[in-house]
Amino acid sequence: MFRTGFATVLVLLGCLLAAPAVAAYVLVGEVTDRESYLEAVTPLADEPAVQSAVADQLSAAFGENVPQAARQVVDTSITNFVESDQFQPAWVELNETVHPQLLALLRGEEGNVAVEGDAVVLDLGGVAADVKARFVADGVPLADQIPEVDARVQVMSGPAVRQAVPAFDLLETLSVVLPIAAVALIVLGLALSARRGMTLVVTGFGLVVAMLLVVLFQAIARGQVTARSQSPELAGPFYDALTGTLGVVVWTVCAIGGAFVIIGAILSRRGPSPVPQPAADPYGRSYRR
Repeated sequence: MFRTGFATVLVLLGCLLAAPAVAAYVLVGEVTDRESYLEAVTPLADEPAVQSAVADQLSAAFGENVPQAARQVVDTSITNFVESDQFQPAWVELNETVHPQLLALLRGEEGNVAVEGDAVVLDLGGVAADVKARFVADGVPLADQIPEVDARVQVMSGPAVRQAVPAFDLLETLSVVLPIAAVALIVLGLALSARRGMTLVVTGFGLVVAMLLVVLFQAIARGQVTARSQSPELAGPFYDALTGTLGVVVWTVCAIGGAFVIIGAILSRRGPSPVPQPAADPYGRSYRR
């Protein structure tokens, strides 16, 4: 009984560590690696909400720099640009600048971030130059005389990012140690348990609960990030892109937990193997089968 109780404590500790372990391992890998980050956010260039938000910002930036009579043509040219294949390369180049900003905010290295108001900012100046070239091609009146425009849009505020992902520098340090510790505690607990079926059930439920807590925290954090952003229509897709892999891993671990519960229940129903009983032969002598 003591062995089983001690084993249960070990697996519960492992499940408790599983939540931060999964979050740390996935998020750190997704955010800190430049290629992984770009791979996650590049598809956003095809999102209608992102295209619309960028188009609105560019239209507002060009506003007073074009004749009133040409505004409709300008807006049409901007919309055509963000919906064309030319927008994705500009979007990738834009995010190559955003990536170090986001990392610096998460790590608390504010002194190394060229942002405004402690926030991750998209500088659309390069995109605006591409749009201006499209104006000329589309025959917008006086397009070649339009001056350079300053188009900046805040994606995520620093306080919201740090609140959504607290102690990121610590998570980054423990992103390898935590998963190893969680797996080691669970495996050790299962190995020591005298009632392995019951311990498997406890482990399965523990993993499912831990992952559901991650899902809950993920939803709360998304709400904080979007609510405190000046451009929630951009902040939401960015957050979803950067946590998309986390969602896949979380539900995979939930499935593993469910499998543990089913296997553990089957093992528990079988119970211990019956102990052989002595049997008597026709002459009254006893022997074991």
